[in-house]
Amino acid sequence: MANNQPKDLKALLAEDPDFVDRIFEYLIAEFPQLAGDRARVQKAQTAVRAEFAGEEVYIQKRSSRDIAAEVLRLFNGRNATEVARRLDIHRATVYRHLKQAGK
Repeated sequence: MANNQPKDLKALLAEDPDFVDRIFEYLIAEFPQLAGDRARVQKAQTAVRAEFAGEEVYIQKRSSRDIAAEVLRLFNGRNATEVARRLDIHRATVYRHLKQAGK
């Protein structure tokens, strides 16, 4: 964060962390030894922002493996539409997972 930012903007940014801040908060919570070297963490945050600036990404809620397991568990041979609706996926996705599993 640049030092020439107005005090109100600094406070707003501190109250509403961005995606990179939230990821690093998670990492520090999982690996507390990182918290001791705040300067190094901030340097890493800056590097991550520089590397991925302007990128748009999609992060899945569930892995394909989890979805496939659910499809196989719920499918009874004639309920592909119901399974798709229940899992919030397309019917074609249901059939793709069934085909990959050899069903």
